[in-house]
Amino acid sequence: MRKIQFTILVLFFCLLQTVWADDQSTFTVKGPANAQNLNFQEIEEGKLLVSVTDDEQKPIMGLMPKDFSIVKGNKTAKVVNVEPLVTSKDIGLNIVLVVDNSASMRDRKAIQPLLKALEALYQIIRPIDQIAVVVYDDYKTVQVSGTKLHAKVIQSDSVDGLREMVREQMTKGLSSGTYLRDAMMLGLDLARRWPEKSNKFMVVMTDGEDLNSGVSESAVSEAAKTVQNFGAFTVDYMPSKTLDDFLSAFASENNGQVRKAGSAEELVPIFKEFSSTLLHRYIVSYRFLNAPVGTLAFEPAQVTIEEISTIDSAPLLNYIFFETGQSELSDKYIQLQNQAQTESFSESALTTVMDKYRHFLNIIGHRMRQFPEASITLVGCNANTGDEYGRKDLSKSRAEAVRAYLRYVWGIAAERMVVEVRNLPEAPSTNRIPEGQAENRRVEIRSEHPGMLDTVKSEYTEKRSNTQQISVIPKISAEAGVKEWKLTLKCGDAIIGAFKGTGDLSSSYALSLDNRLLEKMVKAGRVTASMQVIDKENEVLALNEAAVLPVKFIQRKEQLAQKQGYTVREKYALILFDYDSAAIKSRNKIIVDRIIARMQEVPDAKVDIVGHTDNIGKEAYNLKLSERRAEAVKEQFAAIQSDNMTMTGDGPNNPLYDNDTPEGRALNRTVTIDLEYEKK
Repeated sequence: MRKIQFTILVLFFCLLQTVWADDQSTFTVKGPANAQNLNFQEIEEGKLLVSVTDDEQKPIMGLMPKDFSIVKGNKTAKVVNVEPLVTSKDIGLNIVLVVDNSASMRDRKAIQPLLKALEALYQIIRPIDQIAVVVYDDYKTVQVSGTKLHAKVIQSDSVDGLREMVREQMTKGLSSGTYLRDAMMLGLDLARRWPEKSNKFMVVMTDGEDLNSGVSESAVSEAAKTVQNFGAFTVDYMPSKTLDDFLSAFASENNGQVRKAGSAEELVPIFKEFSSTLLHRYIVSYRFLNAPVGTLAFEPAQVTIEEISTIDSAPLLNYIFFETGQSELSDKYIQLQNQAQTESFSESALTTVMDKYRHFLNIIGHRMRQFPEASITLVGCNANTGDEYGRKDLSKSRAEAVRAYLRYVWGIAAERMVVEVRNLPEAPSTNRIPEGQAENRRVEIRSEHPGMLDTVKSEYTEKRSNTQQISVIPKISAEAGVKEWKLTLKCGDAIIGAFKGTGDLSSSYALSLDNRLLEKMVKAGRVTASMQVIDKENEVLALNEAAVLPVKFIQRKEQLAQKQGYTVREKYALILFDYDSAAIKSRNKIIVDRIIARMQEVPDAKVDIVGHTDNIGKEAYNLKLSERRAEAVKEQFAAIQSDNMTMTGDGPNNPLYDNDTPEGRALNRTVTIDLEYEKK
């Protein structure tokens, strides 16, 4: 009967190992042909702790690297070393021994046989190992996860000390109750606190049915699942002839073994067998053979950069934004220190839209001098929510801060600047979200004079390429898996792009090209790409300047010398559209008339009308809104007959400015009109 039970257990462990390997899916370990059962735990990257037993559950001795095979996915590892655990000075055993110290052990005259059996376990303990004993306690409890457990932990720095402490507990510290599950739960809590990658084993021995524990069998089973690298060995010394279901399941669920002790004398051989199984394991070191290899390529294969003349008519955003509860001018606005500095200020020196916006107060001051008949209205507003609810005094302070700057730095007479106060702006952004609230904390500058809020015109030469971005395509094979990587793009010695990360690589890495980068590319004449890849086995692949992108530059002066035409682009933007609006404001009429006049002067010009929005709200809605804005502008050009006119709506895609700032979102509520033509 016992032989039949034993055979069933062997088959069960084989099935368990197969399922475990399937759970690992990409990682399997096989032993020699006579291995009936193989269990392994990962100690660290490239190192396993492996137990191999035969059909009698006895450890197989003397195994060599050739006796093991390790496969991960479609990769076969090279087993570089197999070391018996018994000789290792680095890998220690971590064992929790749960011992039944109930009074029934004395009644069954099992105390001395158990103490003798434990000697088999004591004898395998090395200085690098640690062992803890958990016993029952009638009087004191330990709290684990909110449950009081009638158990305690016995530990000692020496085997001799531990032996004596267990002996005393088994003679003088016997419990009247049986608290098996309490003790196992306490042991699992202890094992859980050991290092995650360390191997952990629990040996459980009980001689009676658990009648007094405060935790359930299922709770113990679930707790064991939270312990990494865990194995369990159980001894059923209960009077019944059949194996206890709970002890059997606990061992099988945790890659271990269960034994039935029919008498006290059988405890000694069982513990010897368990001790042998625990100690006679192998530390298997392995590595995967193929180092990473690969290539880099650019897309496109060449970049052409043309020098073009740009006439940029940039809009003026007539809002000054403030922080919550504040009325001081933000340092995002460039503020001159005195009237002497204002004398050298020039609008034409400003190129980008954001430069012009940062100088908005100085542009207003300069134009107030330029148009002495003009006056402005400063409308102070607040978010009218939270700390700013109903704070018209705050709105007034904000408007007064703007007036003070224009008065004392630019010398503008106070009577030319009228202050109006309100809570929310006349055309507010949504106040339900922080972004909208930030946009409502503002001062609006208004003027009836057409020149005060006119666009800022600038003329400059810029570079334009035949692509908006360049991409690097890495084709890297790293069988061990990529641990970390770094991709560097250079123009000469200057780094123009750097990407780095861990784990798998993307199919491509793109670098957007702005005017600053185009200048560097023109100067260098080419772009190079280099990459370093380190796999999980620390193999290094270095691709130094592995890809080269040629840069062709077409200069305007060369075109003129050859009496060829050169490209001119005129950029216009109509703003502001109010939040969630496609209505064109009256002050944009002068810009519309200006564009119509230019279109009549250069009838062959290609005209692109593109609507934009911020990123507040749903993308689909914003795409429709941007199309309505573009259509509203196109209707203004109804009298112009042109086959070269296109109209699109980008919505929140391809934002012109930073949507993370209130000024960026406001500037994105626009329609841009580009006129491009060749000038002889």
